[in-house]
Amino acid sequence: MILRNMREDAGLSQAALAALAGVSRRWLLDFENGKPSVDMSKVMDTFAALGAGFDVVEKSPRRRQSES
Repeated sequence: MILRNMREDAGLSQAALAALAGVSRRWLLDFENGKPSVDMSKVMDTFAALGAGFDVVEKSPRRRQSES
C-alpha cells in the first residue's frame, strides 16, 4: 500500500507516524491493512504528516440536471 511504503521510506514506525498525524496506531494499522471505510480527514492528516497531499481531479464532466 502506498502509505506503508511512504512511511517505511521515511524511516517511521507506525507509532511515530500516528503521533505526527494525530491518529491512533490502531487506526493507522487498520488503514494500512485496507480497512474499507475510513475518516477522510484522518487520511489527509496522515499523508500530510509525510509531506504528501491530494488533488481533486474531475474524471469526466458530469451533466447538470438543467442540461438533461
